[in-house]
Amino acid sequence: MSPSGKGPRRSVGEGAIYETADGRMRGSVLVALPNGTQKRVYVSGRTRSEVSRKLDAKRKESTAGAITGETLGSYLPRWLEACRTRIRPSTHVEYVRHSQQYWLAGGFAANLAKRSLTKLQPADVELRMTELVGRGLAPATARHARSVLRRALNDAMRDGLLNRNAAALARPPRASHHEMRALSPSEAHRLLEATADEPGGPLYSLALGTGCRLGELLGLSWGDLAPDGGSLVVRRALAEAGQVVGEDGKRHTTWALAEPKTARSRRTVMLPAIAIEGLRRQKARQAAARLAAGMAWQGEHDLIFTNEVGQPFKPDTVSSGFRKTVERLGLQPLRFHDLRHSAATLLLAAGVPLKVVSETLGHSSIAITADIYQHVTPDLRREAAEAMDRALK
Repeated sequence: MSPSGKGPRRSVGEGAIYETADGRMRGSVLVALPNGTQKRVYVSGRTRSEVSRKLDAKRKESTAGAITGETLGSYLPRWLEACRTRIRPSTHVEYVRHSQQYWLAGGFAANLAKRSLTKLQPADVELRMTELVGRGLAPATARHARSVLRRALNDAMRDGLLNRNAAALARPPRASHHEMRALSPSEAHRLLEATADEPGGPLYSLALGTGCRLGELLGLSWGDLAPDGGSLVVRRALAEAGQVVGEDGKRHTTWALAEPKTARSRRTVMLPAIAIEGLRRQKARQAAARLAAGMAWQGEHDLIFTNEVGQPFKPDTVSSGFRKTVERLGLQPLRFHDLRHSAATLLLAAGVPLKVVSETLGHSSIAITADIYQHVTPDLRREAAEAMDRALK
């Protein structure tokens, strides 16, 4: 007890707890601000222990430099500018879009933008994602939006502005699983045979024969082919570079060549006969187009897949054309990306080791390949067991 008999003496900055006229407990403490000044903050609660816990939390925030008044709306634009040079241009475009559309404008986000970073709660992030899904946004897109916010708040924690990440603690909406579609061998043969003499045929052959992503295919140049034509090196990809306002007043996506998606995406891919034959046809078709275009030819990067004047194909144009081809052939609905799934499934079914398939696809780890194609592995395990039976007879 202190000499006055009123309880133990508190050290400077430890805080004070007292009872208010209405019977509630209230406490205050001086906390240090990053600019070197101090600020007294107040908390309330039903019990002394509850107030004590809240005061401890305020002290921890102060130690982490969290009490700054920085709002989500002021922090995100600064973060986007700061990370511009650290990530791929296409990734930065995605971060900007997600930040502006999902966290800084519209509905509940307008209030979130004014919220102090330290007062942002996991429930706030969950409510915003629920609102987005309720407005028709795909759950997977809402999850991506949360991922962008989580990255931003991680950097805020690194900079001492926060001591916890509300986005990381928020529970994302359940993503509706897209039923992966893979062509059967007979369907694949039908697709390649029906489109052999069509403009998109060589691209479909290379996609199905290599499992490359669409952006990787559209970023290939003739110089990426080995001298013997039996392999190619994936070193670039056509990626989203930004948006511009066109003469029609609408925003249009711009595209540019960029680094592949991951470090392992830079790889050498061996070419099967269907891909080699497709490239041969594309070489002849492009030579004819170049001759017809004359001085109008714009193929400065010597890309393999171009339009009639040498410009890169736009991914949306390719996807739309492929969808029409699938409908015309009477095949079950299929996305262009499903050609990549088809390539992997056919390779695994043919007994190609999972590690080789993973390297061919350019996955960052074999675990990702195993997770995506787990529906194929039971059949492979069954075949392995049958092979063991045959070997031991």
